[in-house]
Amino acid sequence: MEFVINEWYLDWHRPDTSLENQEMARKFLNWLLASEHRIVLLRGSPFHQKLNDYRRRFDYYHMCRIYLKLFISQIFEDPAKCRILEYAPPLSSEIVAFLQRPVAPPLTNFESDRYLFESAEATREKTIVTTDDKLMLHFANNGHFYLMSVEDFFSNYNIL
Repeated sequence: MEFVINEWYLDWHRPDTSLENQEMARKFLNWLLASEHRIVLLRGSPFHQKLNDYRRRFDYYHMCRIYLKLFISQIFEDPAKCRILEYAPPLSSEIVAFLQRPVAPPLTNFESDRYLFESAEATREKTIVTTDDKLMLHFANNGHFYLMSVEDFFSNYNIL
């Protein structure tokens, strides 16, 4: 299965994140290395930019440096574990409309998450693993993409 993750994985390597989240990020990495699954990333996306930024900004933090380098060398640079999209596939007008600011509260603009949907559009399963509850709620009945919480993903794939 191919799936898309947002920045939770990177954020869980920051020096100021909880030890529990750091451990969950390590378990996810180990699971991904041992599994037949792979992630899909859009080159130049906010995830890709943050990966490069964190690699520089948190180089002083030993665990962050080690695990991000491991992610890059063992996942990001391995086509069997990570499919990198050079160009974003087009999205349907219905999904583009979902990404715009909704009329009703919480009036959140989901346009910054477009890259997740563009990446997922290139997969058969159209699965996005996220910690963004508002995004999951907003797209709950879109009929095209499947948004899954990190907790549900970990539970469904026995990562913990």
